[in-house]
Amino acid sequence: MDLTIKRMVREEARMEKAEQRMDKSEQRLEKGERRMELFDKKLEQSIERLDQSIKDQQEFSKALAQSIRDQQEFSKAQSQMNKYFLDIIKKNGHKS
Repeated sequence: MDLTIKRMVREEARMEKAEQRMDKSEQRLEKGERRMELFDKKLEQSIERLDQSIKDQQEFSKALAQSIRDQQEFSKAQSQMNKYFLDIIKKNGHKS
């Protein structure tokens, strides 16, 4: 009988240790899950910032393209004015 009780006590101690290991494993899993949730949240925020950055760059590109078109138009008008005045100077220069 004594032997059976000792075995039961040892088995109970082993079960208790197993439960403690299981509890620690669960705590580690929960901690890992919280870390993953935080990582997911930060990743989503990074994606949102990246999306916004892309939109901002697209808007900048549109504005830059418009600025280039405006500059080309101004340059064309300036060339026409220069040509006009150069023609006037050439005509007046021949009269002298």
